[in-house]
Amino acid sequence: MRVLYLLILVPFLAMGQTPEEASCQSGKVRYFGRLATNARARVAYPGDATIDITYYGLDLRLTHTPNYLRGAAIIRLKSTAASLNQFFLDLKPQLTVDSVTSAGRRLSFTRSTDRVTITSPQPLSLGQALSLTVYYQGNPASQSGFGSFAFSAHGPNNAPVIWTLSEPYGASDWFPCKDTPADKADSSAVSITADKRFVSVSNGLLLGTTDNPDSTRTYRWRNSYPIAQYLISLAMTNYTRYDTPFTYQGQSMPVTHYVYPETLPSIRTNLDRTTDMLRVFSELFGPYPFLREKYGHAQFGWGGGMEHQTLSSMGAWSTSIIAHELAHQWFGDKITCRDWQSIWLNEGFASYAEALYAEASGGRSSYTTAMNNFLRGARNARGSLYVQDISSVDNIFDGNRTYSKGATVLHMLRWVLGDDRFFRTLRAYAEAPNLAYNTAVTEDFQAIAQQVSGQNLDYFFRQWIRGEGYPTYRATVSAGTSASTITVRLEQRNATATNPASFTMPVQIRIQSAVGDTTVTVLNDRADQTYTLPTRGAVTGVVIDPDNWLLKSTEATVLPNLVTALPEPTTSELRVYPNPTSESLTVDFATPVAGPVTLSLTNLLGQLVRTTPTERLPPGVHSRAIGVRGLSAGSYTIRINTEAGSQSRVVLIR
Repeated sequence: MRVLYLLILVPFLAMGQTPEEASCQSGKVRYFGRLATNARARVAYPGDATIDITYYGLDLRLTHTPNYLRGAAIIRLKSTAASLNQFFLDLKPQLTVDSVTSAGRRLSFTRSTDRVTITSPQPLSLGQALSLTVYYQGNPASQSGFGSFAFSAHGPNNAPVIWTLSEPYGASDWFPCKDTPADKADSSAVSITADKRFVSVSNGLLLGTTDNPDSTRTYRWRNSYPIAQYLISLAMTNYTRYDTPFTYQGQSMPVTHYVYPETLPSIRTNLDRTTDMLRVFSELFGPYPFLREKYGHAQFGWGGGMEHQTLSSMGAWSTSIIAHELAHQWFGDKITCRDWQSIWLNEGFASYAEALYAEASGGRSSYTTAMNNFLRGARNARGSLYVQDISSVDNIFDGNRTYSKGATVLHMLRWVLGDDRFFRTLRAYAEAPNLAYNTAVTEDFQAIAQQVSGQNLDYFFRQWIRGEGYPTYRATVSAGTSASTITVRLEQRNATATNPASFTMPVQIRIQSAVGDTTVTVLNDRADQTYTLPTRGAVTGVVIDPDNWLLKSTEATVLPNLVTALPEPTTSELRVYPNPTSESLTVDFATPVAGPVTLSLTNLLGQLVRTTPTERLPPGVHSRAIGVRGLSAGSYTIRINTEAGSQSRVVLIR
């Protein structure tokens, strides 16, 4: 999943820019702002551990204005208990259960706030199967998580649109289920009946459509692969269909894009890149996981994208977002995080795939640009990559930690293993028989990385997944034991508390001289360590990690009669996050020359509503915050004025 609020695109598209350019100007936000919290989500929610779901079949009848759903959910399950008399399904209180049946017999049930407890027709033995149907109805529209189920409109004529986004806790907002990613169904089906003006799409293959006497049309979709409950979706409106078929190793597959009619002309070029992304990722990770069915996109009214299995829901269309959601089909859909604490296995991998596609299509410099952006975000991450508190959706999908740091950890693992072993590890993970079409936690990925590389990587995963923070390096140079050597003292001077207190990593050191540079790699496994290193002449500088493989910061290098600041990645791009927000905005920016800097926030009328005091800043990368609490909801413009000029972004205040 990636977020980019759709409203941000409108001003840029109106000026004739491509969607890619508009997305870049919007900042490609990876932080998700304040979101509703599910109070139940305190720990890795197991659902009812006494049942194993094997199938979801949803027969849904929907109306837009009034907003209403009537549903029949066919659920097949197996008992995981020796003698099972009762079990429960998750279902939110906005939906009323009319009845529960099995083999034509009504089953007794009770309703609590967010559960339906059902009495089985007879005690179920261990492994015994049961098929039941839950008949229910109501208005499923909800603000839990990212919205879950929405009735909205689009286009100049306000065409009605209905869509879902169930991650992480929203599936039970619109159908009864075992609401945990740990229990995948073996297959699923979604049948959607609505007014004929709707083109209704869902996971898997379209089995057929039926025109009904009451001027409705039924679309019948079938998915034959294992699927997590939150990856089941629907999207409905007056779609225009656009096809870009994909062929891989002699096997053809439909790639079908369902797009708002008014949007298609401006995004067609980016849609056409989907097949190239499929080729690149198939070569890197193994064949596309759902080749028997399809891949595609369904436009919806939410900023960014969501990796619904075989059909990503899209509200933005930049190359990076298309690549991100496609990569999820391997990392998130084929292999799903077993619990939300392990969400980096979904989002970190998909984010890193953005950089891999940038590398495949634009070369190493494009990869470096993408990773420098992730490295900047990762330095702002707080807490461990393993999400300790999953009671808040904000916390699960923290952009700096789950996305930027997740991608950065894979970038660093590539450095530790080398390209050959790293890419063999990714492919072995994606194709592991015990994980493919199943679920995983970090330990599963670590085990495969260790098996492929032949290395004990416990130190790496312990400090970067369970640990917090990153090292700050300082190098002090003194004379060596001969004219061709120097002594380098490397200290980890971590200004804030980190876990561990010091980090273990291979560190590249570049020794600069007028004669030429020498680059060596040392193993740094102590907070204060000294190395004797070769040099080709009088030392003019020392650079720690010159290629930015490490999540780190640096202090000045101390040289005899010379102090040289170590370079950090810089950028001229203005980065604003979280967006949307209701509390405060953080602005990352670069000042190429020293001078006064001011941040200002204006409304749509151009009126100044917030500003910061003018500061005189040195050249470099800076970050400042501006509060927005108390402002009316709507679109605003954030502007940064520096000696080199001004930059602005459109932001949304909730």
